[in-house]
Amino acid sequence: MPTVSLVSTWRVIPGRIADFTNNVIEAKKLHLKMGVDAVYVSNTVAGPNPGSIVYMMVFESTEKFGKFADSLSTNAEWQAFWMKTQQNQSAELLDQSMFSDLGL
Repeated sequence: MPTVSLVSTWRVIPGRIADFTNNVIEAKKLHLKMGVDAVYVSNTVAGPNPGSIVYMMVFESTEKFGKFADSLSTNAEWQAFWMKTQQNQSAELLDQSMFSDLGL
C-alpha cells in the first residue's frame, strides 16, 4: 500500500535554534501519539532553501493520514502546543507539501 508523506520546511529565526529544536522534539512525540507512523527531521543542504529544516511525517496509508488530519482540530494536546508555539514563534514556515508514494 502506498505511503503518504507530509513535509514542512522551516527557516529558524536567528538565535532560536534551541527553542525550535525543543518544539520539534515535542511535536514529534505528539504526532507519533496521534498516529503518524514515522517522523524525519533533516537539515536542507542544497536547493532553494539551504539551511532550512525539513519535518516529514510519514503515514502507511491515505486512511491513516485522513484520520490524523481529522484529529488536528480536536486534539487538545496538539491545539495547546500549536497555540504556544504560535505565540512565540521560533521559525517561519516556508513550504508545506504532501507526497504519495507510487509504489514502484
